[in-house]
Amino acid sequence: MGDQYCIIASNTVTGVCTALMMGQRKKCTMMADATITPISAKHTSISGTLSTTNIIMATWSRMMWQNVMDRAVRILALGPFRSHFIAATGTIGGN
Repeated sequence: MGDQYCIIASNTVTGVCTALMMGQRKKCTMMADATITPISAKHTSISGTLSTTNIIMATWSRMMWQNVMDRAVRILALGPFRSHFIAATGTIGGN
């Protein structure tokens, strides 16, 4: 089996290609019967940052923020997009 390479379009990874030897080089074919597959959900990661300038929320404890993150994870697990997630985590970072 060939090596796995990412297919990138407009700075976004859109698929995975199994590269096969073609002459002296490994190449991914782009024909209709290509060995291109969608990216497995177990390899897709979505991350983000939340910040606030709300004076009340800005004074919340780390425990309070962790509760908010835990609730967001539960909503992802139970909501209409649940089939799009294998796992979700929410962590509180910062100073």
